[in-house]
Amino acid sequence: MVKRVVIGAAAVFLFVSIVGFLWVRSVFAHDTVRAALASQISSAIGQPVSIDGIGASIFPRVTVKLEGVSIGQPVRIRARMLRLGTDFRALLSRKIVHGTIRLDGARVELPLPPLGSATTSASAKSGSASPVEIVSIDEVVLNDVAIVSGGRTLRGDIEAVPHDVGATLRRISLSAEDTSITGTGEIKNLAGPVGEIAMKARNLNLTRLLDFLSAFSSGSGMAGHSAPAPATRSPRPELTVSFDANRATMGGLALEKLSGRARITHEVVTLNPIEFGVFSGRYKGTMAMTAAATPTFRLSAALSNIDVAAMTAFAGSPGAISGRLSGRIDVAARSADLPSAMNSALGTARVDIRDGVVKRLGLVKTIVVTTSMRADAKAPSAAESSDESFSQLGATLTLANGTAHTGDLEFESSDVLAHAAGSLRLDGGAIDLRGTVQLSDALSQQAGRDLVRYTQEQGRVTLPATVTGSAQAPSVQVDVASLANRAIQNRMKQEVEKALGKKLGGLLRR
Repeated sequence: MVKRVVIGAAAVFLFVSIVGFLWVRSVFAHDTVRAALASQISSAIGQPVSIDGIGASIFPRVTVKLEGVSIGQPVRIRARMLRLGTDFRALLSRKIVHGTIRLDGARVELPLPPLGSATTSASAKSGSASPVEIVSIDEVVLNDVAIVSGGRTLRGDIEAVPHDVGATLRRISLSAEDTSITGTGEIKNLAGPVGEIAMKARNLNLTRLLDFLSAFSSGSGMAGHSAPAPATRSPRPELTVSFDANRATMGGLALEKLSGRARITHEVVTLNPIEFGVFSGRYKGTMAMTAAATPTFRLSAALSNIDVAAMTAFAGSPGAISGRLSGRIDVAARSADLPSAMNSALGTARVDIRDGVVKRLGLVKTIVVTTSMRADAKAPSAAESSDESFSQLGATLTLANGTAHTGDLEFESSDVLAHAAGSLRLDGGAIDLRGTVQLSDALSQQAGRDLVRYTQEQGRVTLPATVTGSAQAPSVQVDVASLANRAIQNRMKQEVEKALGKKLGGLLRR
């Protein structure tokens, strides 16, 4: 008996399923429905929509299958399959209520075409004349979506819940060859777009991410073609994106523990704040970039504990100097690559490097040999030049035309204290510094007695010197002419003081 009941129930279920399937196909799987849905979608987003084919199914819910969906002119959005699901009551009402949209194999090319709803009257007219009417959509899911911008592609899945003029981004999961991100967000107005997105990543290509986001909010935004009335004018694009990444890249730079908040408009991408590890130190401040054929950017930040050897190697001068750098930068540049960026950089910087070495400088050796006053003394050869350790090296820099100018460079070590002014090429190709070098007490004692007498300041030998050459091959020279002139002046000063002393002594004896 039970077996017969089960068989009968199965037969009834099968019969109902077949009838339901045929009914669904009779209601939805017609070219008139395909054309009506294309018209309604087009009216909703303000762009031409074409659909190659249509089908229907009833499990797990009533679903209209649209094949070969294309949006825009030229086409910017394509989907291999769009599944439009609805409740069972759609069989009777021929209305899609609380529907779901699932796009399989979608391809989105940025920038997006202008998207926005058409006029209410047009939409209403389309709905009233349609054999099927789209009333409400509760969920949009994009499976295996490819987002393309500038020849680069991010691929993944997106789940969204539309509401009013915006949408809640319930889940974002996108990846490329060097980028993998997950996130959520809230788009308040698709006509901007205006909204906020939060992203997390293990590995992130920051440059490409910002390119994608800029493309998303560029052009005419997502507003419709027609010029709306001032009261309903579409908002300007403004996306706020917060992001965290364990590792990231920006250009050729490798970044660690990146966190920031980006405000993206049609004109500029502003990251404020932004913080990341670079060259074993930290960058903490702001960054602004404009998207153009030749991008521009502005950096304003505090730097701490930067590995100078790694930084100079990245800049093209390996092995020139070591130490740990702290300071501040406020620099603007216009370029897409590092050499051009350095040549176009304008701004100021304050740098202080501690406990480092300037390779092949030979400052102390040159000064000692020059001031020894020995007949056989000679300047050291390039092979004899030595590295120069220091405890502190600091300067205030003005950057322009690929060159850093300074008027307060200070170099301090256990042997010398140097002050200089001049310029340095940012790529290390040329150095032109002029100033004074004061020897320590120990080195002053090695100099000739007369030299100490005629060049001393506070009991130490103080000499005019120049540093020229390049970062890879610096050259230190004592300015002999200035040295001789200074010695003469000091000798004259001593002779005058001596003469005045004798005269005053004679007067006192009278």
